Amino acid sequence: MSSERGNEYLSVEDHFRCVERHIQRAEAARSAYLGHLVARALGALRRSLKRFGAALERGYAAELDRRAIEADAFLRRSVPRY
Repeated sequence: MSSERGNEYLSVEDHFRCVERHIQRAEAARSAYLGHLVARALGALRRSLKRFGAALERGYAAELDRRAIEADAFLRRSVPRY
């Protein structure tokens, strides 16, 4: 049994070898895609954790400022109350 490819004929074994190579290339492409997907997800997670840490740091710095103002009578008088 053979299949036609242009003007040449391939044996069944040659045809299966071509199909197997095509499947291997598809698996390699899928693996590369999944690798890039995981890398992008980890990068997004890192950026979001970095932003979250920065927000916590700003909140902590603001709380320290509020405590310093409450502790010092001079600063308490100089800061307007809203």
